[in-house]
Amino acid sequence: MKANQEYRVHWRKFVTFTFIVGLIVAIFSVISDILTFSGDGITVLEFVISYLAVMINSLPMWFIVAMLVGYIFARNIKKAALLGAIYTITAITFYFVIRYFYIDVPVTVTISFKELAISYVNWYGASTIGGISGGIVGFLIKKTPYALLILLGGLVLQLFVYGTSSWSDIVGIAQNVTFCLMIVSIFIYLVIVKRKDRSQYFGM
Repeated sequence: MKANQEYRVHWRKFVTFTFIVGLIVAIFSVISDILTFSGDGITVLEFVISYLAVMINSLPMWFIVAMLVGYIFARNIKKAALLGAIYTITAITFYFVIRYFYIDVPVTVTISFKELAISYVNWYGASTIGGISGGIVGFLIKKTPYALLILLGGLVLQLFVYGTSSWSDIVGIAQNVTFCLMIVSIFIYLVIVKRKDRSQYFGM
């Protein structure tokens, strides 16, 4: 009886997290798609909104939130993969629904049902894989901090994918600096963990 109650409370917390965080991520991702200000005349408020939207809409942040799901709610790898996928699919669904109402598609643009279906399959397929991977990595972090190396590699790869053009405006610079700080923080944390493990091993 107590176990069932704890399971329901645990599941309720996951559903609440998925709904609230997924909705926030979806809203900011849509804002990122419709941003019109990124030049030199950007105000402080516009910069903050742009920075948050662009950061949240980036692949590393989507992956990190899926990691949080696996870290907080998963009790084994299978549940980590399942919960990560459920969260990400929910978030991407919110994104498509909100995007439908806020982004106008020109009337002259016609998309066949086949093209639309393929597009959704690609989006949901990639999102599901990312959610599963993020959930599993998040769960593995509870077992070993070295699972963060996967995130570190992803952040480095993302900087290379963005390229030098991403340093051309203030929002892009702020985003890249944030990724760099994340990389440095993870590296420092793992070095500290390694030294701590070594000292414990030698009984120091």
